[in-house]
Amino acid sequence: MLTIKLNAVIDSNRQLHLQLPPDTPAGAAEVIVTVTPAPAAANAAPAGSLREFFAGLDADGRPRLSAQEVDRWIEDERNAWD
Repeated sequence: MLTIKLNAVIDSNRQLHLQLPPDTPAGAAEVIVTVTPAPAAANAAPAGSLREFFAGLDADGRPRLSAQEVDRWIEDERNAWD
């Protein structure tokens, strides 16, 4: 299998035109197109603030661990590696 990577432009008619290297063998081929998404507009609405994110975490009802519980959990994990 021969893989050729080319950069190309898709025109307004959604057509793609490629010029393959001269040593490319003739015959069947599989074409995979990877499109880079357009950058988000500068005036797009933000995804949300960290405050909103943490408020959502608090509202989900799951229990939270204290700092001491997290430290103990990490220590237990480290000890399990030995």
